[in-house]
Amino acid sequence: MIDFLKLTSLEDVTEMLWADGPAALLIAGGTDILVHPEPFSEKKILIDISQVDELRKIEFEKKGLIKIGAAVTHQEIADDPLIRRRAHLLGLACAAVGSTQIRNLGTIGGNLGNASPAGDSIPALACLKAEIILTGRDRQRFVPILEFFKGPGETVLGFDEIIEAVKIPIRKGRTVAFFKKAGQRKGMCCSKASVALIARRHSDDRLSKVCIAMGAVGPEVIDVPEAARALEGQVLGAQVIRAAADCCCRAVRAIDDIRSTAKYRRHVVGALLTEGLLEIFDHMSKLKKRRKRRLRRLR
Repeated sequence: MIDFLKLTSLEDVTEMLWADGPAALLIAGGTDILVHPEPFSEKKILIDISQVDELRKIEFEKKGLIKIGAAVTHQEIADDPLIRRRAHLLGLACAAVGSTQIRNLGTIGGNLGNASPAGDSIPALACLKAEIILTGRDRQRFVPILEFFKGPGETVLGFDEIIEAVKIPIRKGRTVAFFKKAGQRKGMCCSKASVALIARRHSDDRLSKVCIAMGAVGPEVIDVPEAARALEGQVLGAQVIRAAADCCCRAVRAIDDIRSTAKYRRHVVGALLTEGLLEIFDHMSKLKKRRKRRLRRLR
C-alpha cells in the first residue's frame, strides 16, 4: 500500500524528504513513472509536487539569468515569450518532446531527474550552460548541467533533495540555434540521436561562442568542443560544415540497443548537424539578400 500526498509548498516537500526521503517518490507529470513503474515499486509515499507554486514559474533575474521551475511543463517552456526571446534553443528542444499530451504533462525537472541520455531538453541545456538548483531542508546547491548526471538513470541528487529549478545565463548578441533529433517516426518517439547547437552570429556571418551537444549517443549527453572549434570564427561553407560533422561522428560513444545501432547513430549525428547548419546558412543568406535590397532602396 502506498500513501499519497499532494503538497503545495517547497518547504513542506523538503521537510517530507528530510523525514522520509528514501521511501518517497516525487511526481509531477508522471510521464516516465507511469510507463516504467518497476524501479519505484519499493517506494511507500507518493508526493505530488505539480502544484508547488515555487516550482511553477519562469522568471527573469537581475543578474542576466532565466530561472525555470522544475514543475514547468515542456509546452509551457516552448510557448513562453521570455524563452522564445532569450533561450530559443531550449524552446525548440521542448517543442520536440513526445506528443502534445506528453508536452502538457511532462516537466523539465522530470526530464532531468529521469537522467535518460535521450532526454530532449538536456543537450539544449548543456549548450546553454545551465545550472540545476538542488534544494534540501537546510541547504541549496548549484550543479552545472553535465555534472548532474552519473550515468543512465543516475544523478547526484540526494534522497533528501529536490530539483527546484534550472538557471540559464542569457547570451548577448545575435544568436543562431537549432535542435535536431532522429527517431522511429517524426513525433511521439524517443530519440535515437539528437544534436543541439547555439552560436553568436556576427554581421559578416562568422560564428563565435559555438556550443554543440549530442543526446542518445552515449551513456550521458556529450559535449563536443572539437566540433565547436571547427566552427569557431568561421563563415559556413561545405568544408567547414564537413569538418564539424566529422568531429561529431568521432565523439559518439553509442551502443547497439533495441532502438538503433551504434553505426547508425554515429552516421546520423553528422547528418543532423549538417542539416541544422545548412538551415542556418540558408537563413543568413536570406538576411544578406534583404540587407542588399534595403541598401539599394536607400540609394
